[in-house]
Amino acid sequence: MNRIKETLARLTRAARGPRDSSSSTSNSLRLDRVGRSSSSTIESRERALGRADGRGPVLLFDGTHSGEEGIDIVFVHGLFESNVSAWTKGGVCYPRDLLGHDIPGNRIVAWGWAGLLSGSGTFSDQAENLLADIARIRNGTSRPIVFIGHGLGGLVIKEALNIAAMSRIYGAHIELGNVYPRTIGCIFLGTPHMRSGKRSLGDCLAATALLAPIMPSPQLLRALRENDKTFENQHSTFLMISRDIRVVCVREKLPSMVPVTSELARDLNGMEVGKGATIQAMVPRDSSAYEGFNVTRHEMAVNHSDLARFRSKDDPGYSQMISYIAKASSGPTPEEAEAREPRNQGTFLRSFHAQLLLFFLLFFFFLGLPTVNVDCLEILNALYFDTMTERESRIDPAYGQTCEWILNPSLSPFPKFLHSSDPVLWISGNAGSGKSTLIKHIYHSQKTRQQVLEGWASEGDLHMACFYMFEGGNRIQKSYEGFLRSVLYQILSSRRDLIKVAFPSFFDGPWPPAVLFTSISNLNQGFYSLFAHMSETLRLFVFIDGLDEYRIMERKDHYEPQQLDVTFEKDTGDESWGVSKWATDSHIEMSKLVTSMANKDNAKFVVTTRELPTFEESFSEFPRVRLQDHTERSIAQYVAGRLEDEAPGLPDTKNLCQEVAQKSHGDILWARLAIDMVVGCSLRTLRGTLDSLPTHLGGPDGLYMRMLENLSNQQQRTASRVFHLVIKAQQPPSLITLALAEEGHLTPTSNELMITHDNKNPFDMTSIQRLSDRMQRGLAVCCAGLLVAETGPSAATSSTETGRRVVFVHQTAKEWVRRKDIWERLPGCRPEDDIELDFSLVSGCVRHIKAFDILRPPVLAWPNWRFRPDAWLLIANALRYAEKIDDKVPDLPKYCELLDELDATCQRAWVAALQRHKPLHEDPDWYDVRLPSFCRKHWASFEPMDAGKPPKRRDFLSLAVQANLVRYVRAKLNELGLEERRKKAQELLPYVVSPKAEGFSACAGLSGDYWDFHHDMPDSRLLGLLFDAGASARDDERLFGKALKTGRHYFSRGSITMTHLLETSSSARLMENRQRWVAAVKSMLQHGADPQAEIQVTTGSSENQSNATVTAVDLIRETLEGEPEYAIELVELEMIMGRRGSVGIAR
Repeated sequence: MNRIKETLARLTRAARGPRDSSSSTSNSLRLDRVGRSSSSTIESRERALGRADGRGPVLLFDGTHSGEEGIDIVFVHGLFESNVSAWTKGGVCYPRDLLGHDIPGNRIVAWGWAGLLSGSGTFSDQAENLLADIARIRNGTSRPIVFIGHGLGGLVIKEALNIAAMSRIYGAHIELGNVYPRTIGCIFLGTPHMRSGKRSLGDCLAATALLAPIMPSPQLLRALRENDKTFENQHSTFLMISRDIRVVCVREKLPSMVPVTSELARDLNGMEVGKGATIQAMVPRDSSAYEGFNVTRHEMAVNHSDLARFRSKDDPGYSQMISYIAKASSGPTPEEAEAREPRNQGTFLRSFHAQLLLFFLLFFFFLGLPTVNVDCLEILNALYFDTMTERESRIDPAYGQTCEWILNPSLSPFPKFLHSSDPVLWISGNAGSGKSTLIKHIYHSQKTRQQVLEGWASEGDLHMACFYMFEGGNRIQKSYEGFLRSVLYQILSSRRDLIKVAFPSFFDGPWPPAVLFTSISNLNQGFYSLFAHMSETLRLFVFIDGLDEYRIMERKDHYEPQQLDVTFEKDTGDESWGVSKWATDSHIEMSKLVTSMANKDNAKFVVTTRELPTFEESFSEFPRVRLQDHTERSIAQYVAGRLEDEAPGLPDTKNLCQEVAQKSHGDILWARLAIDMVVGCSLRTLRGTLDSLPTHLGGPDGLYMRMLENLSNQQQRTASRVFHLVIKAQQPPSLITLALAEEGHLTPTSNELMITHDNKNPFDMTSIQRLSDRMQRGLAVCCAGLLVAETGPSAATSSTETGRRVVFVHQTAKEWVRRKDIWERLPGCRPEDDIELDFSLVSGCVRHIKAFDILRPPVLAWPNWRFRPDAWLLIANALRYAEKIDDKVPDLPKYCELLDELDATCQRAWVAALQRHKPLHEDPDWYDVRLPSFCRKHWASFEPMDAGKPPKRRDFLSLAVQANLVRYVRAKLNELGLEERRKKAQELLPYVVSPKAEGFSACAGLSGDYWDFHHDMPDSRLLGLLFDAGASARDDERLFGKALKTGRHYFSRGSITMTHLLETSSSARLMENRQRWVAAVKSMLQHGADPQAEIQVTTGSSENQSNATVTAVDLIRETLEGEPEYAIELVELEMIMGRRGSVGIAR
């Protein structure tokens, strides 16, 4: 909230212009054209509007002849420079003396500023002055703008554009906001944007400040470092608003010698004092650029100062600068972007979904029905995920008229909220009080839409969306990504004309795009683009259910295990369900997100949460509905209806219903479960049973505990096993998988694998149905109905994974069964063995794969041969469970036998699908040529992909290597003879040192937490295993080159792999991949790889790619140089390669 208020205040200040008269000459700024003065001096050619000390704007060149032609190029210098001297070398001011003549028809302005931090710890004061000056000198023109910033001047530009975008979004000071949509390009010369390795962004800014012509004070350096989070927030905002701006990031390749005192050097992280009290310094490499859709990164063979100045046109850097300006200004003008028609997508036929969409488009065309542009369908398909509506489908509709009170103005503040300017309505309630049912009711009520259209949205374009956070679902259902994708999908699917407004850049290139479309940054930018371009008409009304179920999934690995563990400090109230630092931080983050988004006149939110301290603090100033204060009557109506239907003729029903309602304390879930428990009682015992029930759900003496205490010891033991299997599962397991896993991995009598028993007694439809029915009864009886198999719309698809998954009936049930103390109190329970549970889950998945063909074919033939995504997900889950126990399982032979059976089962299913296939048209080559060829291939090479080709795998061992099954691979190699073992180890080596990080699996749509096996470096222990088995780094000359190129996936911010790692699993997974890559390179060098081998590499961006030949030693150094965390590893590698190692400069 404070941040939004501060932004609005800054907009007002910027609109007024510079705060003091010294920063600008007048309130009516005007630039005279170059060459219109009679003076021949250099000074007369520069029409300065700022002070003589180099601050404010100065016109360097003007080749325009009308108000709209050409481009305005605005130069902003670095720290402690001035508007002209910063760009001057040897008396040549290159923007004035060179650039104006080489790119005529444009206007060139230099703007100067003073290097002082504002009270907020950033350069916001300077940014406000820049924005005010540029807005006023551009009065009457709509020419496109390209900004060029050097060093920390780039931060001033970013902050100015942030302010301009915010003014556009909030509808304040439109004259400032008009700078933002006219900006088509930014060039950053040695500007830090983000952290570099372990060095924070503040550290990188302080290191860059040292490169200024005047030594910064220790206080300024310390302030830059201490305001690290503020600058990170600045960059995050810039990411959101700059997706459709061409951004060019340029970094120096040569260090600068900087004089510095020892005291000052000690104040900087990563700096080492050299002889003569100087240090070599550069802008840290990873900090100087960032990954983005329209972002390119380049290097110039100069030091930091010379990035901004050139003596003549012959300077190599000058020609590069010309190309950078051309690149930044090559984007469409605002008018062109608005008028541009969507591209005719030639590469559309790559994916199955696209072909299916094309089929329907042609079908509609021949029927004469209206069609939708293919581009829109591609983007909608990318936003959609399979479980988007799952949570809503599982929420019971309101019983009768029990929720109508919320629309009554005398009983609820909701109708008034629909007409007011209040941005948030907070509906709070105890766990189980019916918040989800209520939100579903009011969202779908026509009265809600009618009243909001008559009130708050009466003069705007109303868009409504609803998202149900679901901690019990998969990763995407409780994440920020899921929220963004769902809301954007709902808005854009109803108004497809807005797709171009939200994602204009994706109409320019091939699909799938070169960057991950569903990245958080891109989705955020889609929202910002909608607000920025529709600020005057957009009215967005969003309902969010269950904010307390949101989790920071992308940063989960930032937390220690004890910070993830749930602790129980109370036995009653909402806090009795347990708290953790991870959950609390998630609540704080989501609360801030809602309050920040709601501080726009065009956005309104209805949110539901439990009554937790975080939300009490965050939403205290907004209108509120405490649900338990309104639901007693509704619960009485619900109970009366249940008793009338299930126990007709009960005496004194009215008083009984009132007693249940009062005892529930507004908790409708408690009332439902209580009626479930007493409805079968006799009239004589019913009231006594009801009176004995605990009045709360959770804790060691709540209603959940009573439900399990009523079970027999055997039923309690079964309940404990089933509950723990569901909690251990990667995603909510299917009913069949859970039923098979619950049986364990060994038969109780013969101690053989259950899957061996299945081979003797094959599954059929009858046995599968019997298995499902038994599991359904177990969920209802042994698990007391706290687990249910999904029966919503998704079940109608008969999908064995998404249609009949087993989930908790309520989030409170999931949180309760995680308490260890409750299982210790139940006499029928004993501690569960984690290894045995995972082993059983492996067995359940493998057995389900064996039975899969009974339900439907596991292999698809159109448009290309591949496994069905839900079948592959079973395979992947089996391997993930196996990875957990690979180094712990006590019975290695049985473990290997089970995985061998997985391989054999999948190969049989693959061959059977091929042999059953009948071509749609006569194809003689199918039976004689292609069928035998396909049958010889291994099933593991036919992973279903959403984008890219599936990775090639020769056999199951290659997939086992990628899944980190070290003991299994060792056991299988030991079964071979020496020569055969050596050949197999050599065959597996590429999978360990150079994984194929291309394409993304189609399983991601089924499970938001799915991760492909081919993106990660496998366990480093496999290196020693394969080399000990006889593999050699010398046998394949190309292998070492492939391994070294793989490093670019994990050390280059331009790679899709690195981007996806950062988006999905934060930095821990990335660091693990880096460490494993370094270990692989070291091991290959120790086993004969040639450090002088010549390797062909591709350099430059996608638009200016070129091939070059480098030696292995140079490529290794290029990859690790400038990575402080790997300085020692680089020294060790150079010593192995025969070079004398030395710790390089921290760059």
